[in-house]
Amino acid sequence: MDCREWLDIKQYEFLMNYFMRRQRELALSELDEPYSYDGYSRYDQLCQQVVKEAELAYIECFGEPAPPIVFTNLFHLAELELAGKRPRLKGPKQLQ
Repeated sequence: MDCREWLDIKQYEFLMNYFMRRQRELALSELDEPYSYDGYSRYDQLCQQVVKEAELAYIECFGEPAPPIVFTNLFHLAELELAGKRPRLKGPKQLQ
C-alpha cells in the first residue's frame, strides 16, 4: 500500500526517517527470532512501542493525528529500506 495519498511529502519523509532511525537504534534487524507477529515476541513489542512513539512525535510535529494505517505501513517500509529491499512504487500511467 502506498500511503502517500494520506500524507504530504514532508509528513511521509518525517515518518520514514523516524522509523529508520529508531529501528537502527533498537537494532531490530539483529533480533535472532522469527517475525511471529503474535504480539508477544521481542520484535512485536518493539514494533508496537516504536509505532506509539511515532504517533506522538507526529502529533507534536504536525499538530494532528495521521491515519493509523500509515504508521504500520511505513514501519515495515522502513525495514525494507534498511535491508535494501524496498519495493519500487508504481508511477502514474503515461498518457498515449
